[in-house]
Amino acid sequence: MKWFWLGWVVCVITAGLLGYMALVEAPAISAMLGGLALPDAVVLGYDDDGARALHAAFQADFARAAAEGRQSASAAYVAMHARSDLVFPPLLAASLAFLAFASVYAGRGLAEPSRGISIGIGLVLALAFTYLACDFLENAVADAIFGPEAMTAGFNGSLVFVLQVLTRGKYITLTIAAVLIIALWVARWKRWRQPAAPGA
Repeated sequence: MKWFWLGWVVCVITAGLLGYMALVEAPAISAMLGGLALPDAVVLGYDDDGARALHAAFQADFARAAAEGRQSASAAYVAMHARSDLVFPPLLAASLAFLAFASVYAGRGLAEPSRGISIGIGLVLALAFTYLACDFLENAVADAIFGPEAMTAGFNGSLVFVLQVLTRGKYITLTIAAVLIIALWVARWKRWRQPAAPGA
């Protein structure tokens, strides 16, 4: 398909945005918190004690920021979710879907994929949408716990388990989708290596 290059462009943009968030934005916020990792980057999610410690770090920085007249880590965290981390989840979901389809239809792909390949693509699509929902909900819950309004309202421990489930769900769906995509591309490579049928 002649428009497949757009999919590769989306993948490159997604990778670039991920690099910016992981290497620039998140470390800058984490540095204001004494090096504590943001919830988005903790694969298993924060437990109650970890979330309390992180909330205390956000609160301490919030007070320092007010005294120094600068943006707090809490405000920067919410701003990240409203900018780069608002665009990144749909880009990543689209990249996952594209990589699944490209394993069959890009270049010398099969016109009629097998039933197993079709099921694999369908599963990747379902996982991509599940990831998207988990990531958006995770951001909303994290903002409710660690956002500027939460700095005056106090620690909301009832949301910690929800945040942990969403974080784990995000990474689990991404991992399974990645494994399926790799399997689809391996299957494509094996088809390439198969000798052509006699008389084909």
